[in-house]
Amino acid sequence: MAATFISRIGAIASRFRKPVLVQALGLAPDGAARVADPATIPTVSAGAGAPTEAAPDGSLYLRTDASAGTDAVYSRIGGSWVALDG
Repeated sequence: MAATFISRIGAIASRFRKPVLVQALGLAPDGAARVADPATIPTVSAGAGAPTEAAPDGSLYLRTDASAGTDAVYSRIGGSWVALDG
């Protein structure tokens, strides 16, 4: 049953150019199981103040005490946290 589920996810993901869900599950687009390094899977976190924790590139941080749209959401890009202006 698990193999069928995995193969279905792989078949669906192969239709997309960048299957983020499949990468997070550690599956290849062909449905084959892969052991993903947890240190490379982007995370989503939240907290007060600007982010300071180390996280993989592509991670998102939602600031709970933001005063404007310019410091409410951060993304980890090139090893640094960048506030997304929006």
